[in-house]
This record gives sequence, C-alpha cells and structure tokens, in this order.
Amino acid sequence: MITKSVGIVTLAALALMSLSAESARAKDGAGLAERLGQVFHRSMKHWRYDYSKMQTTKAGVACIPWRKIDAAYLDEAIFEALGFSYSVAKEDAAIRIATQGCEEMKAHYALADCACEVVLIDDAVAVTVPDGVIEQFGE
Repeated sequence: MITKSVGIVTLAALALMSLSAESARAKDGAGLAERLGQVFHRSMKHWRYDYSKMQTTKAGVACIPWRKIDAAYLDEAIFEALGFSYSVAKEDAAIRIATQGCEEMKAHYALADCACEVVLIDDAVAVTVPDGVIEQFGE
C-alpha cells in the first residue's frame, strides 16, 4: 500500500511540474506576444497612423520575420509590411481586410522571410508566438 501511495504522489508531482512548465511557457509566450503588439503600434506610427485611436471592430496584421525576432528587434524594429482595418461590422471581416493589406504590402516590397499574422484584434494581442521563438529567449 505504501509503494502505491509513493507512486501516486510521484506521478502527481511530475504532473504538477509538467503543468507548471507549460504554464510558464504560456506566460513567456504572452510576454513576447505583448512586445510584438508594441512593435505593431510602433510600425503604425512609423507610417503616421495611430491604431489605438481607430474605432472598433478593428484588426492589425503584420508580416512577422520570426527568424529575426530578438531583443533588439523587439526594442527598435518595425514590421516591413502590415495591414489594418477599423470600424468594420464583424471581427472575421476585419481580420480578412487587414490580412489582405499585409499580403499586398508584402508582395509590393517583395518580402520573402516573413508571414502575415494577426497581431491585434481590437486592442487585445492575438498573435501566437512559436515555441522556437519562446525557447530562443530562454524563458
């Protein structure tokens, strides 16, 4: 009976450690996603737009060069292609319009090393940071 109890306690401890690690990774990914939202705002201001003042329902999409994302990029860079929409009736339409704008800008500047992804929906960060990028930051 004692052996069974020790086994169960060990399994429970391993499960908690696993959940804790996953929770920490999700939290770290959220921090990086928040910083990508800041890069989006900075990029919009570069083009003389203020996303935060635009009416909802709105979306912001950026061509994210995942291989180039590092601390310096997050602190200083701008996205080379982006799209946005605002004052749209439905969220899916806002995303579609913003994605189309990003794809057109990406094609215009012949960008190959980035992917147009939703960064913001209304004022909430919506980008999902890939595991490899989270690991790169050692968080």
